[in-house]
Amino acid sequence: MNELRNVIKTILQEVKNLEEKIEETSKVATYASQVVTPTATESLREVIKFSEENTNKIISMIDIVETNSKFIDSILREVLEKDIDSTIREKLNTVKEKNDENMKILIKVYEMFSFQDLAAQQIKDVINILEEAKKSLLKFATTSIEMSNLSEEDKKKAIGKVHEFITGNRIFQEDVDKLLSELGL
Repeated sequence: MNELRNVIKTILQEVKNLEEKIEETSKVATYASQVVTPTATESLREVIKFSEENTNKIISMIDIVETNSKFIDSILREVLEKDIDSTIREKLNTVKEKNDENMKILIKVYEMFSFQDLAAQQIKDVINILEEAKKSLLKFATTSIEMSNLSEEDKKKAIGKVHEFITGNRIFQEDVDKLLSELGL
C-alpha cells in the first residue's frame, strides 16, 4: 500500500511539474504571439522596399553627377591643351583638381551604398526567422486545440483560425488575443 501511495505521489508531482512547464510555455507563447505579428514582418518588408527605392533614386542622381563630372573633365583637358594665359591655366587646373576630388568622393559614396544590399538581406533573414517562429507557435496552438476539452465544433473553428494564420492571411492582433484567450493561454 505504501508503494502505491509513493507511485501516486510521484505521478502527482510529475503532473504538477508538467502543469508548471505548460503554464511557463503558454506565457512565452502569449508574449511571442504579440511580438510575431504580420505587422512586424510587413513593416520590415516596407523598410526594405523604402530603402531600396530611395537608394536607387540616390544612385541615379549620383550617376548624373558622375556623368557631368566626366564631361567637365573632358572639357578642361581640351582647354588646358590650348595655349592660354597662365592665370587662367592655373585656375582651370584648380577646377580640374576639385573635379577629380569630386569623382573620388563619388566612388566612395557608391561603395557606401553597398550597405543597402547587406541590410536588406539581414532584414529578410529576420523576416524568415519571425515567420518560422510564428508557424511554430501556431502549430503549438493547433496541437493545444486538438488536445483541449473544447467541443469538436469549437476545435474546428479555432483550428481554422490557426490555419488562416499559418497560410499567411493577414491577421490582426485582436484575433490572436481572442484565439489565445479561447485556449486559456
